[in-house]
Amino acid sequence: SIRRDDFSLLIIDFAIFTSLDTIQFLLSKIRKKIHQKPVLLIVDEGSFNDLNAEWFFSDFIVNPFSSDELIFRTQRIIKDSGGNDDGITIGRLRIDFKQYSVYLDDEKLDLTYKEFELLRLLIQNRGEVFSRKDLLGTIWGVEYIGGTRTVDVHIRRLRGKLGDEFNSIIETVRNVGYRCKLSR
Repeated sequence: SIRRDDFSLLIIDFAIFTSLDTIQFLLSKIRKKIHQKPVLLIVDEGSFNDLNAEWFFSDFIVNPFSSDELIFRTQRIIKDSGGNDDGITIGRLRIDFKQYSVYLDDEKLDLTYKEFELLRLLIQNRGEVFSRKDLLGTIWGVEYIGGTRTVDVHIRRLRGKLGDEFNSIIETVRNVGYRCKLSR
């Protein structure tokens, strides 16, 4: 069983997938389990053209590769992903990624798991716009059969729990989706 706290980067050999039909599904299941941990795919030269940019991975490396290249790529991915970031403080709001907790002053806010994951995804990718479909795929997984309205409902509830002072950190991008408008 994979636990989020056990590692900073997951490296997956593309060759473990039995068919192209299962790759997106399995990568989505992995992403749902480990959330925002980066994933590095190892791809054989012959499989390079089978890659799809929509799949849930952070980067790839073509086999054969040198150990120096692997070390360089893993260090860069971990650095870019905020590697050991346990949380963030925004004024009076404190988000603890390890404890799955959000505090306003010292009062713990009662967020659901999905609300917390939405907030985490948006905060850790400040400025990046996520479509409702992207958010559904990342937070709920590609096997989720509900509509994109689910995302809107969860964002509305999350904003309500954050209160007037902080609900504006989640910005609606008209006809597209949402983003965190805080600067890095």
